[in-house]
Amino acid sequence: MPLSKIVRLLASLTVLLATQLPAMAQEPVRVLATGVFATALESLAAPFEVARGTKIQLSIGNAGEVAARVAAGEPADLVMTSSAGIKALAKQNAVADEVAIGKMRLGVAIRTGAAKPDFSSTEALKALLLSADKIAYIDPNGGGTAGPAFEKILVSLGVADAVHAKAVLGKTGEEIVKAVASGAASIGMTQASEIVGRNGVDFAGYLPDAHNVTTVYSAALATRSANPKAASAFLEFVTSPIGADQFRRAGWDIER
Repeated sequence: MPLSKIVRLLASLTVLLATQLPAMAQEPVRVLATGVFATALESLAAPFEVARGTKIQLSIGNAGEVAARVAAGEPADLVMTSSAGIKALAKQNAVADEVAIGKMRLGVAIRTGAAKPDFSSTEALKALLLSADKIAYIDPNGGGTAGPAFEKILVSLGVADAVHAKAVLGKTGEEIVKAVASGAASIGMTQASEIVGRNGVDFAGYLPDAHNVTTVYSAALATRSANPKAASAFLEFVTSPIGADQFRRAGWDIER
């Protein structure tokens, strides 16, 4: 969908929300989410805030951090992480019903303006991993979802030792993007939505299907939410057709 049409649709929805739905409480909606959600949520927060008069407070961490913070009782109204993470929190009675958001694949980040490398096949991907000077990716032991997934790819390709020797590890996708943008790494591997639209890098594409990993992500209201009505309204907006378009633009696979 063209950007101009997205902007017009968001403006129209803002008017609709403001004129047809009741105003929510001024208490902010505290959203605790993993980094894959950041780009889309940042674009959706502003029109919701204008329409409802309710501030969205977005806090980002990796999957392990989100789980630990919720388990520790950190105040939150809406939790957004992997489907597996939501299910685990539900077993602890920390969140309510799961709402599916979409699927995410691993992608490659390069510095803005750099030539896009070829990694369209097994052979090409292996050659890229061996030839790159420095490779940034999520620490497999750091609590993020992408790290263990990428480590399995390295092992399957037989290049784990070679890549370990030149790895630039980070805890979040944001750290991976910064490493590539600064020149500390020549390429970065993380969830696609953590690359798309970020300053200093270009999205070079998804890893080939034969070596990619798809993760399902979901959301749920926190059982201790101080503002459940507003949180529910924001989640409804996120899963609306306009919300789905924003997620697709950020590199997500959205089936609805």
